[in-house]
Amino acid sequence: MPSARASREQVVTSWQAERARYLQHERHRPVRTGPVQVEVALGFPNRYAVGMSNLGFQAVYGLLNDLDDVRCERTFLWETEGSGTLESGRPLNRFSMVAFSVPFELDYVNLLHMLDRAGIPLLSSERKESDPIVVMGGPCAFLNPEPMAPFMDLVAVGEAEHSLPRLVDLLREGGSRSEFFEKSVRLPGIYVPRYYRVEYLPEGPIGSVISRPPAPGRIERQRTSELNTFATISSIVTPLSHLKDMTLLEVQRGCGYHCRFCAIGQIYRPLRHRSGAILTDQIRTAGGLSGRLGLVGSAVADLPGLMDLCDEMSARGLELGLSSLRADRLSRELIERLAGLGLRTLTVAPEVGTERMRQVIDKSVRPEDILRVARWASEAGIARLKLYFLVGLPWEREEDIEAIAALAGSIRKRSRLRGVTVSVSPFVPKAATPFQWAPMEKEDLLRKKLHYLAGRLRPLKGITFSAESPRRSIWQGVLAGGDRRVGMVLWHHVREGLTWARAWRCAGEKDGPVGKSFFIHRARNREEVLPWDLIDHGISREHLWTEFQRAREAAR
Repeated sequence: MPSARASREQVVTSWQAERARYLQHERHRPVRTGPVQVEVALGFPNRYAVGMSNLGFQAVYGLLNDLDDVRCERTFLWETEGSGTLESGRPLNRFSMVAFSVPFELDYVNLLHMLDRAGIPLLSSERKESDPIVVMGGPCAFLNPEPMAPFMDLVAVGEAEHSLPRLVDLLREGGSRSEFFEKSVRLPGIYVPRYYRVEYLPEGPIGSVISRPPAPGRIERQRTSELNTFATISSIVTPLSHLKDMTLLEVQRGCGYHCRFCAIGQIYRPLRHRSGAILTDQIRTAGGLSGRLGLVGSAVADLPGLMDLCDEMSARGLELGLSSLRADRLSRELIERLAGLGLRTLTVAPEVGTERMRQVIDKSVRPEDILRVARWASEAGIARLKLYFLVGLPWEREEDIEAIAALAGSIRKRSRLRGVTVSVSPFVPKAATPFQWAPMEKEDLLRKKLHYLAGRLRPLKGITFSAESPRRSIWQGVLAGGDRRVGMVLWHHVREGLTWARAWRCAGEKDGPVGKSFFIHRARNREEVLPWDLIDHGISREHLWTEFQRAREAAR
């Protein structure tokens, strides 16, 4: 059998080959040539192809490298179990700060594996003076960072343009870890978990969260009021991302519709558009990076001057990529422009199939809107339509599931599209939404509903059916709605190598008899202290509760 040293050498050799493959395909990577005082390792807790398709991650990388005397290098969950950075291969524990951009709760385990591989203690309380500062940002830091609180030295709550430069200033000042924490806890939007103690009631819920001075009682989410002062655009273009050489450009931030299940529509409030003139300049820049451009935003069809931007892209010979669009905001002319820019799959999200459920989730897209868009798309030469639906929503009935199948089938029959893809995901309650008090449906019922839809839709010619795993969705719900006790389950699994069942038992022995069902399968009452209540999302609890009650009334 090979020795441990030989095995380590094989890992290093394989990782060097992996790094070389990625680096040789990248274009427009920034290079730091001046003196460097602060070095940051920016981590994405998933594979390279996923991370390089994420505009938030790319934007933070560009932001840090634009700062004077700062060098930022990237790291990922390497396929070869490497533990350093892509650019230089240096170990993560040699950097001043290791910052993670975390858009998905299911990547928490990956993040811990990355720290473990790098030899950085998982628990913040166990790190020494020589260890880097470990920071978490991204949408998960906005919503509910508590499952990761035991592992994070700092959590940046809000949009990175505000918090990161300030943290870098503190790193420049130097000093001990404790001095750094003492200063950073005073910064707006910076959550330092060690300054907060959580107490639990005997029956399981949180009793109170006690902050230690100078920490504030709540951390206010930071947001950028003026998007026109900077560009949010891909720093690097590569064919090895999931988006294949596409340059991403953020055209707006936030959403004006506030569907009751949607976290992104809540935490990025208010809706902010970049100006047409600024976007025209940025499209010209993007045209020099690659021939494919993806416009990023939650409500791109509402963007003022979108038709003019399409003309600009057409004049430059660019192909266009878009995420989901609201069917009730699309016109025939816009769809024809999108088709002319090479769009071959149009994506819309009905979410539900009945008028009652549309009232419940407060989304007004009607079946006739989607049927009209499907007809226009096929006439414009767009080949496929992709539909997103949810199952397991609060107060859902059997007829609501039947209506999803009927709507998808009707769209396929009444359009000349080559194909329709129906993608269905279980509903996961999220923090800072009106449905944060709602329980998640149990796995067996979710499987039954998805099995029914698959049986109805897969036999139909021209329809492709896909569904998110109920088990995976349940685990996402645990992480999205959990607290520090869930974090310790993660620790037992990653650090001690325990099975999930044993990890839950070990965590329960220390922190009380709570399990997965406690966090996702029970309705929370209005007065209960929620794990994310220490975050001020900019939305009043009273407003969210009122919206939850309106949804309940609509369900009757």
